[in-house]
Amino acid sequence: MKKLSDYKDEAAIDLWADLLEHASVIFTDPKVKEVANGSKIELAKTMLKLHKKEVCEMLLTIDDEPINGLNIVIRLVSILNEIGEDHELRDFFGLQGRKEEQESSGSATENIEEEEH
Repeated sequence: MKKLSDYKDEAAIDLWADLLEHASVIFTDPKVKEVANGSKIELAKTMLKLHKKEVCEMLLTIDDEPINGLNIVIRLVSILNEIGEDHELRDFFGLQGRKEEQESSGSATENIEEEEH
């Protein structure tokens, strides 16, 4: 399965020229934007339900291996992961990175005792 990063030089330019046509339709959809910063599965589900044609075109542009019921979700989530790993691409598509959970200060026992008083 080919990835975005497999393309170099002019092939990468050609790839993105074709991809942006489909990606712009998907990622500007308000319903996709609503779920874009949630789980990748939720995002993939929404994209597949609302933009079947564009998702298929994107996947086939990146890798011309035929799409089937087994590989479609894996391929789409793989692309979303690759985009999510690159800070600039994430920003470009309006996706936020996972926020690190803040560590609490003090012990759990102290926090519980404070809540009980």
